[in-house]
Amino acid sequence: MTMKCPKCGRPIEATGLQPGSNVTCVCGNVVAVPKKGMSRTLLWVLIAGGAVVLACPCLGVLSAIAIPNFIRYQARAKQAECKANLKSFYIAAQMAQESEGSQADLSKLGFNPERGNRYAYFLGPGAMEDRSGAQATGTEGAQAIGVDTFKFPTGRELTFRDLPPEVASQVGVSGQCPDCSITMACAGDVDNNALDAPDVWSISTRERQGPQGETILAGEPYNHVNDVTSD
Repeated sequence: MTMKCPKCGRPIEATGLQPGSNVTCVCGNVVAVPKKGMSRTLLWVLIAGGAVVLACPCLGVLSAIAIPNFIRYQARAKQAECKANLKSFYIAAQMAQESEGSQADLSKLGFNPERGNRYAYFLGPGAMEDRSGAQATGTEGAQAIGVDTFKFPTGRELTFRDLPPEVASQVGVSGQCPDCSITMACAGDVDNNALDAPDVWSISTRERQGPQGETILAGEPYNHVNDVTSD
């Protein structure tokens, strides 16, 4: 039996050798003798410069593993937008607690995340800033900011009603400022599946208790619904 060296292309005589045994080409590469009836492409092992390379016609199997993992990686990267903006809100809310203004008004709080947001942000059930056009509208007195569907036309539009009830009940201003607490939530469809619940986070200027009794520190974004792992 004669094989072809994967590196230099020279013929390699392998007559009488057992399947799986190694034979060295004159160029120095080591090639494994393939088993009878199986693809040589699958079994040939090229050892070059100390690195072992296995040529395998199994891209379909690898893709089935890699693609879902890549989608989850992208979704986690999108979550960074929400967490960063919630942190910015927390700083603005802390400053607002020192004044007697209307903290339920995002424009007065100075919270204005950059365009291109995949998440909607909620400080209450009131008016929402519309980002479906080149210029945002309804910013004055808004208690929420919508998903930027101008940049992402297929983006899922979310409203205050899409928040879980236990999250919606926490959102807004509690108490009298400056001794008040302010809580904001965000929601986004990061896995592009409109059939499941959106990804939901919140942040507050007060220490809170999570659903499992855990302590959520003030200024710490908390993930209520994980759209990356819920499907």
